[in-house]
Amino acid sequence: MVFALTSPGQEVSIESIRQGLISLDANQKLSQKDKLQLLYAWKRQADARRLPQDSVYARLLHKIGVYEFYVTHRYTVALEVTLQALRINTSGKAGASAAAAATDLYNVGIYYDNLTLHKKALAYYDSAILFASRGPDIDDVAASSWENKAFIYFRMGDYEKAVEEGERARVYALQRRDTVGYLYALIQRSQALCVQGKMSLAQADVRIAIALARAIHEDFLLAGALRCQGIIFSDLREYPKAEASFSECIATRIRSKDLRQVAGDYNDFGVFYRDTLRQFHKATTCFLQAIQYAKKERDSIRIAEVSINLGGNYYHQGKLDSAVSCYLTAMNLLKIATGADFIRNPTAGELRPMGNKEMIQKLFNSKTELLLRMHKQTHDVKWLKACLQTALLTDSLIRDIRHEQLEEQSKLYWRDKTRGFFANALEACYLAQDDGLALYFMEESRSVLLQDKLNELGANAYLPPGEAAKGERLRINIVELQQKLSALPDTSREGRDVLQELLAAKESLEQYIRALEGNYPAYYQYKYADEVRSVSSLQAFLLKSKQSFVEYFIRDTLCFALCVQPGGTKYLRIVDDQPGFEDRLGRFVNFCADEDALNRGFPEFLASANGLYNLLLEPFHLTGGRVIICQDNGLVPFEALSSSPAKADFLIRNFSFSYVYSARYLINQREQVAGKGDFLGIAPVNFAAYNGLADLKLSEAALRNCSAPYGRVRLLLRDEANRKNFIRQVCDFNTATILTHARADSADTEPVLFMNDSVIHLSELQLLGKPAARLIVLSACQTNAGKNRSGEGIFSLARGFSAVGIPAVAATQWMADESAIYDISEKFNEYIFLGMNKDEALRKAKLFYMFEDKRGSVLPCYWADMILIGNTEPVAFSRGLGIGWDAAIGVLVVLLGVLVFYWVRKGR
Repeated sequence: MVFALTSPGQEVSIESIRQGLISLDANQKLSQKDKLQLLYAWKRQADARRLPQDSVYARLLHKIGVYEFYVTHRYTVALEVTLQALRINTSGKAGASAAAAATDLYNVGIYYDNLTLHKKALAYYDSAILFASRGPDIDDVAASSWENKAFIYFRMGDYEKAVEEGERARVYALQRRDTVGYLYALIQRSQALCVQGKMSLAQADVRIAIALARAIHEDFLLAGALRCQGIIFSDLREYPKAEASFSECIATRIRSKDLRQVAGDYNDFGVFYRDTLRQFHKATTCFLQAIQYAKKERDSIRIAEVSINLGGNYYHQGKLDSAVSCYLTAMNLLKIATGADFIRNPTAGELRPMGNKEMIQKLFNSKTELLLRMHKQTHDVKWLKACLQTALLTDSLIRDIRHEQLEEQSKLYWRDKTRGFFANALEACYLAQDDGLALYFMEESRSVLLQDKLNELGANAYLPPGEAAKGERLRINIVELQQKLSALPDTSREGRDVLQELLAAKESLEQYIRALEGNYPAYYQYKYADEVRSVSSLQAFLLKSKQSFVEYFIRDTLCFALCVQPGGTKYLRIVDDQPGFEDRLGRFVNFCADEDALNRGFPEFLASANGLYNLLLEPFHLTGGRVIICQDNGLVPFEALSSSPAKADFLIRNFSFSYVYSARYLINQREQVAGKGDFLGIAPVNFAAYNGLADLKLSEAALRNCSAPYGRVRLLLRDEANRKNFIRQVCDFNTATILTHARADSADTEPVLFMNDSVIHLSELQLLGKPAARLIVLSACQTNAGKNRSGEGIFSLARGFSAVGIPAVAATQWMADESAIYDISEKFNEYIFLGMNKDEALRKAKLFYMFEDKRGSVLPCYWADMILIGNTEPVAFSRGLGIGWDAAIGVLVVLLGVLVFYWVRKGR
């Protein structure tokens, strides 16, 4: 049935179309399909009469897109007609509407979003926000765009970015007094906070959201808040309250008569029963209910998501065939597989353009786990081969997700979340006796964010100077705003304003980086170069340096360890009979640092040191020499391990140890810059500006002693050891030694280094320029301490210097004894100047302190805290006379005296 737009004899006009569009949505007599048919009839009449293609005609096209999307679900048709409307409204011609263009852009974002083309959706939402800011935002386009961006980032796994977009939507809604928009934003933000484990912040949002939703009788959004509340109660182990919240959420959602999210609610309820309560029967019931509701909504993506979770539920019950069936269903729904061949995988290239990468990664992660278990049960090698192939594909997905994410906190979340996957991959490598692939997965499991930063530094060489300088200015602005925000109360008006300024600054940098990646292909290629070094290339490096390399991956009672030497490899699966492998290592480090505990219980310490030696190093039968340790997460000073349980036979006697974040970090060569001098020394000495910090009265003399062997020297003492000089000069000399206080702990507090006038935060080290320094010696307390980030290691000041391209850092792990650390630093610098390898120089300096220094001690608390991280090659200096300036002047005076003597004698 076709409905006429005008009365008989009345000609169709732009005005009649405008009036028709106004009344159409309110018409209760027509079905949705009839309305769409009517819109097409109006379009045919308008085209037949060649009416002007102005904002009204664009509105007609826009409305056709809306009905095509919601009624027929023909997303590509909806996209096509809306883009046509957008071209009209952005043409600049008479009759075009910028306000309508903002709504067009927003809808195009929605359509791309539903086609899982998330990058395009984000770009159109950004454009919608921009257009909305230029005029009256009648349709609340900006707030809705920020909310949808938050949800996209949430699905992409970029949870920190989801929090930021939710915050921007919340503030915007508050400014416009948009209660529903404010509620949406709170819920979006709270669910992202939940996933990151920031439960106290999420709980504050949820409490407000529940009270507000009840007050305005908004059941659909109340259900969303109750779902978040269920997740929070689950994390708090208040399981009856969690169960009640999930149940109320579903009942409330159904009462709202908007059933789009019921499937998602049942899915979350099922995950709670499966992962938290381990009640697999109840979980199955929830997952099957979720699938039924998703089918009603014809939501294939949701069905796929639930099928993956249902498959995991069957896996935990040992029903492997049922798990296979569920995973195959998900693959077919996501159009990444067809048929019943569970072994076959798509290529990484086929998956790369797809959206929903978090879901796809979870699917192939689950498939890897399942194939490994099938091999263990059947011992059929085909399952093991398929497991390794699937693990490689999963790893490529993890890498793509990392590259798409913008926020470091989200990337850190994913580093932790993927630990279980890498454990399975390394287990499969062990069963397959594939040492080369074991090295690959170990390297992929660690410090990739550090490597990303180094790649980005290298990629800057492919940018014009002006572009690189602009990027640096944007980053400096962000760091300054972060420091300003950290000093303000969260509840203050100024704090809220600075937060919004910071979010806008981050958005500017993100858009700038996207533009660089599009405009400079070489920059993009270098930035995302993810090559993992092969065993043979690592062996060639070790042959040249005469070193061995040992890499660890640690999980609870299980450790995988790979030893690579020039002549071979050995890959071990080490099982600890004591639960809590990482906790055991942490207790050993604490024991090392505690002088009183060492004096009270030295036999107990030796037993612990020998136990770890037997577990971690003895199986490789290394008898001494230079060994590079690539330890997982935390770091143990291997030189303090003992080959004997009864006497202090510390490994430092026979081994020179150094430590690296990864083999990739070790081998990759970085551009060297000529230094302005050989040695920079920094010592504030006095710390009157800080309450509770003692003056380091010995540091000035110690720094002069450290500098004595060198040629071109610059000392920044007392007032000169300030923030400005540090930022400007610390990277300009071949080596630098810093004698000051530092503060770091394992909590969220950012590590800081104390200067005379202010502190240097870890995040501010990224402001340092291209470094000439080949070695930084941080003779301060806890300079390799900080928060342990799973899969990335300790976020310490030492790591901060490494991230700006300084190849070697000597740093401390606990509260250093002032006299001991200065004595070791002086000898270390002396041996460095003489051209020794850095690892051997530090070992020799420690041995001198232990056995020749009259103030020395064999207790590890004095000498084991300083470790060398990174490159171990000698530092190249401009030798000149080969002696320090004081000695050089002395030599010149003597030579001058000799010349005068001969001149006088000749004159006589």
